[in-house]
Amino acid sequence: MRETLPERERVPAYHYACEQSKAIIETLADASLEAKAALEDVIDQFFVDTATWGLRLWEQQVGIQTDASLSQAARRAAIKQKLVASGNTTAEMVRGLAESITGYEARVIVNGDYSFSLEFLGEANTLADINVEEVRSIVEQIKPAHLRFVISGLTWADVESVGLIWQWFEDNPTTWAEFDAKFCVHAKN
Repeated sequence: MRETLPERERVPAYHYACEQSKAIIETLADASLEAKAALEDVIDQFFVDTATWGLRLWEQQVGIQTDASLSQAARRAAIKQKLVASGNTTAEMVRGLAESITGYEARVIVNGDYSFSLEFLGEANTLADINVEEVRSIVEQIKPAHLRFVISGLTWADVESVGLIWQWFEDNPTTWAEFDAKFCVHAKN
């Protein structure tokens, strides 16, 4: 089905009376629409979020080995992480990166002992489900080497604040290590 051109780009109807003119007009319209689609496709490659065949070039630009077996979403995420990791590392940069990775609101606390903490916040009174190793790996890549990085952990007050009671632990037998691995959002140093 042929896409129609906007009114300002249409040829007056009387030109369609001649078969030769009609054939030329339709051929040029098709070529124009193909060129437009090709241009839009190229423009999409300039942005990580819309790139498809250009992901390989983005990966090359940021120094990532292309792995075509990964989904486009995973490849885009890796490219974005590398782009964020370049330049000066600031608390705002770490916070934004943590939020983009986890989907949770985050806060960076700079401590006086050459360390900084990352806390995850939320509107809901529930425990966060965060891939701690992924966050740690990414932050370790971008942080200055002389700083220690800590993801603030879970306390008993936090457990109680989400409505967990001793009965939950009795109904769901678990070790602290298992609970810590499943529910806690801190990283061990």
